[in-house]
Amino acid sequence: MNPPRGGRAPSRFVRGRGRGGGAYRPYFYFRRNGRVIPAAHRGGSEADQGAAPSAATVRPRGWNNSRGKRVSNTPLDCSFLRPEYYVAPEDGAQVRSLLVDNPRAYPGWRLYFPREDYVPQSELAARIIAVEAFFQRNPDDYTVKKIRKCGCIIFPASCHESDEQLKLAWPTMLEDMRNKPLRTLSIIGLAIHTVLVNDSLDAAEEAKTAAQPVLTTIRKFVPPNEYTSKLYVRPQDFAPVELMSSIVHSRVDTLFVVRGIVSSVGEPSYHLAWHAFRCTRCQTEQTLRQLGNYAPRPYHCLKPQCTVKDNFLALRSSPYTRLLARQIIRLEESSISLLTDYDSALPGELDIELRHDLIDVVHAGQEIVVTGVLKLRELCDNKEGATSTTAGNDLQVYLRAFNVQDASQVQREFSKFDMEAISMINAEANNFKLLVHSLAPEVHGHEMAKAACLLSLLGGSSDGAINVLLVGDPGIGKSTVLTQCAQTTERGAYINGKRCVQSLKQLGLTFSGRNKRVMDAGALLMANSRGHCIVDGVDKLASKQSLLQQCMQGGQLNLPLPGCFSYFDAQPSIVACANPQRGQYDQSRYLVQNIRITASLLKEFHLVYVLLDTPSRARDISLTEHVRALHAGAKKRARIAARFALKAKQNESVSEETKAANVTNLTEDIKDGILEQKLDYDLDKRLEHKPLKADELDLLPPILMKKFIAYARQNAKPELSYDAANEIKWYFEDLCNNSEAENEKSQFGLGQLLGLINLSEARARLDFSSVVMPVHVRDVIAVVTESITQTRLGDGQGNAPSSSSKGSQLQNFVKMMQMRSAALGRRIFDYDELKEIGTRAGIMTGIAKLVEIANMGGYLLKKGVDMYEVVPD
Repeated sequence: MNPPRGGRAPSRFVRGRGRGGGAYRPYFYFRRNGRVIPAAHRGGSEADQGAAPSAATVRPRGWNNSRGKRVSNTPLDCSFLRPEYYVAPEDGAQVRSLLVDNPRAYPGWRLYFPREDYVPQSELAARIIAVEAFFQRNPDDYTVKKIRKCGCIIFPASCHESDEQLKLAWPTMLEDMRNKPLRTLSIIGLAIHTVLVNDSLDAAEEAKTAAQPVLTTIRKFVPPNEYTSKLYVRPQDFAPVELMSSIVHSRVDTLFVVRGIVSSVGEPSYHLAWHAFRCTRCQTEQTLRQLGNYAPRPYHCLKPQCTVKDNFLALRSSPYTRLLARQIIRLEESSISLLTDYDSALPGELDIELRHDLIDVVHAGQEIVVTGVLKLRELCDNKEGATSTTAGNDLQVYLRAFNVQDASQVQREFSKFDMEAISMINAEANNFKLLVHSLAPEVHGHEMAKAACLLSLLGGSSDGAINVLLVGDPGIGKSTVLTQCAQTTERGAYINGKRCVQSLKQLGLTFSGRNKRVMDAGALLMANSRGHCIVDGVDKLASKQSLLQQCMQGGQLNLPLPGCFSYFDAQPSIVACANPQRGQYDQSRYLVQNIRITASLLKEFHLVYVLLDTPSRARDISLTEHVRALHAGAKKRARIAARFALKAKQNESVSEETKAANVTNLTEDIKDGILEQKLDYDLDKRLEHKPLKADELDLLPPILMKKFIAYARQNAKPELSYDAANEIKWYFEDLCNNSEAENEKSQFGLGQLLGLINLSEARARLDFSSVVMPVHVRDVIAVVTESITQTRLGDGQGNAPSSSSKGSQLQNFVKMMQMRSAALGRRIFDYDELKEIGTRAGIMTGIAKLVEIANMGGYLLKKGVDMYEVVPD
């Protein structure tokens, strides 16, 4: 055996024999003070002058040859040279056992303070006593049986503010919770743990004095667990909700609260975190932290008088043997203080670590508020996959959750300036017109369509969906309106149909990850419950239109899995747009023939608007004035100026004649038919704004519109009045009667009736009214009537099939021939006339074959060369 280079080897040298050249050095192990120290230990300061150098200074042959993915500075692990009781996790660092030496006053001290000793007269002990006294003073609020069963306790900030004794004993609790959350929660947890232990001791003493009951077989052979496990404190309302973009590394180990939507849910993982052992000689209990893939055991007893080095008894039922359950979810930010540009950026995201009882309490698409502590972790969790340049340098911030709350139970916070601006908007005489023009001011001349989108963003008080579809010529501004809606909605998701591959994956529920065990929520789930799913180009999502229809009809998303079936609730409001098939909207064809949307999906939209780029002198002049006003400053995108005084609310969305008629009894007039009333009720004219007139309109910025909509949805809950309900009823009956009178199959069902109710509630919510008045219903009637007028182009619109199939082309061709024959008063047509009729029916190719099919089907009779007779219906 060759001695080491530093001098003669001491007697503590145990292993290693040089084989080969002198440059080869095996891995040595030393024993010092009863401890086994590997060669990777960097304890050169404790070594004597003649001691053998460690592996940190003498490196063997081939040390610099990197093999595989191992980092050069990672210590090697050799199982052949490892001692029998050597404890080493995967990273090569030695882990010491912790002696369970709890003080008599606090039996669970080591559960909460494993590295700190108890000092009776310290500040820490005084705070524990103060919190313990607080729990004893409030036995009704904190039930011992419930806390023991749940294993956790919710501790709101109001407990400290309402209790004067606790505030006097611990005045800096709020600051300590924000700056040192882990230590503060340990103090609160130890206090309630002590209360539970004392309650158990008192119950045991009472049981001894009382008469012994007859024990059953289970209670006789299965003794109850006498130990109290570690309790977890769930803080609440100790810090305001902050933006994910404000996270910096200086905030690590501090309390942080975020609000967002669960976009991804990972699979839970379970592993042993701590394992308790008992010495078989002195009965001393110690706990050992479990790291790595194998379970280490203690190598000696921690009691100074005991010299046992093996035969430790593993304690499985000890409270110091703890199983760590862990789950990673991803949160997408949902804030009313940010505007997301979906074309160039994505909303902020943050990984959340759930532990213990917080696992599986959330689902994909749920909006939650998470309170936790910021932590850092390496981007490469597998240390073997790290490189010398990335090891220890690339870190990622994540949030270790302490408490998770449903966002529906937590109200949004508004600043003083926000409340002043919202009050000014509400004090405006015609705020409906102001908000309509502030929504996508670049689009001019389509106020009714923008009013429908605004009412959809506000939503009904029952959180019912309001679906809007915009159809029109390219370049009219549909995408601009939808982008503005996606930015100003309180909770939304944006899907661009032009990116078909990405949109198909982002619309529904998908699985990702290496083993496909990470559930990703699509746009329909992200906008679930009070949200809006904005679909730009719904006609391009042909393969996903069935999924969209299923969500709009049933409010659910089915999830077929091998051997089971599941579904998720998805009830978002859909705001979509579609372009015509042939590039230009053809008014001579039915709506369902102009777009690639099925008739069943089209019926699910409550409002459908056709935006046409028709030549109009008046519209061109108005558009020119609009552009000039935007550049001249007549239309400003700024906050409401201070000149808007807080005055009594006066709704000017209807005319004076309608207001006067509202005072009288309109029952008899409305029963005669609302659509035939002679009242001055042109909402489109009232919403129209001419910028060069005397009335200057100060438009709202998108961020202020978003806050106004969020505040209205949170605080305004209007209910239908008796008069408003009657007007909705009479208008709906009038629509159904007119549809039957025109020999149409009625397209108005319960879904459309519910849409009328939701639209009326949204209109009342815009005025912060607690009751839906008839004035609000008439605004909605004008919006719905405009939609029906634009989409009703002829008889049988709802039954008109798509023009993509031969059967639909034949049906349109035959119907057009019969109409042409009735109009001209003759039934004989030549081939050129039939070709012209087919062109008007939208059939550009295959006319000869279609004429032959009509002849064989009996719709045409051939009378000579290129001469045909139309058979009447």
